[in-house]
Amino acid sequence: MFWNAASGETMETRWTAEGPAAKSAPPERNPEDGALPGGEMARARWNEAVRSSLDRIREGGFSKVVLARAEAIPLRQDASALTIMESLRSAYPDCYRFLIDDGEGNAFLGASPERLVRLAHGEVLSEAVAGTLRCDPGDDALALAQELAGSEKNRSEHRIVLDHLLQTLGPVCEALDAPRGPEVMRLPHLLHLRTKVAGRAHAGANVLDLVSRLHPTPAVAGWPRAEALAWIARAEPEDRGWYAGPVGWVDAKGSGDFAVGIRSITMRGRTARLFAGAGIVEGSDPDLEWSEIDLKMKGIQDAIARD
Repeated sequence: MFWNAASGETMETRWTAEGPAAKSAPPERNPEDGALPGGEMARARWNEAVRSSLDRIREGGFSKVVLARAEAIPLRQDASALTIMESLRSAYPDCYRFLIDDGEGNAFLGASPERLVRLAHGEVLSEAVAGTLRCDPGDDALALAQELAGSEKNRSEHRIVLDHLLQTLGPVCEALDAPRGPEVMRLPHLLHLRTKVAGRAHAGANVLDLVSRLHPTPAVAGWPRAEALAWIARAEPEDRGWYAGPVGWVDAKGSGDFAVGIRSITMRGRTARLFAGAGIVEGSDPDLEWSEIDLKMKGIQDAIARD
């Protein structure tokens, strides 16, 4: 279910397929943190990372940074990437589902709500997905959608991502269009603000060039990008690996379709490692952002439990 923030109408749809020197400093990356159960930041460290990020935002170092947590889950002996993928297919029929399996017990899989970019017959499609609110089964989804769409904090976070898409794709497109307001996307336990961007690419465009221009977007890194990435490198206790990377396909003509590899896990042997992140902007609250990440992880955790 999607609710349009500009018109107030509901609609059903289905998918196919840089700044001054830092004054504040993030918590130093601690090599021992990667050995903690699940590899996640301890709650106190998370709070410290969010508070220092907010200090840096107020100093003008960046306007947004995305901080991620990781959690390790032991897998049952009979669990496999394919059976978990089937659970995700059932739970997230409208998301971009992906599975990369090396055949030796290592895999990267997930169900992403976010398309990075699609290029087909010269037509370009992309989308900004940022801004989140909890919405459990039985909740008044329309009222919560209106609350999310009216949230200044969430709309600001969303606008940063949308501006990046428009500024990046504009020079490589003959025309580029986006609606005047975001729609609200409903997923299990979550609502997101989403704005679709469509355009006509210049002749000779290649989807891999578009991917390299767009990735990583402010939805998974922050803005300005260089400053946000430098902050993340120090603040997060371990490397993200494939989390949030582009996942998709390309053909010999340069056409293709790529999603953002979020709501994802890496499987190595009998352990699954989940990653999820939250965008930190002015007005963010450490406890609420922690809870948001818990909700984003829940869908994958449920799929593993059902497997």
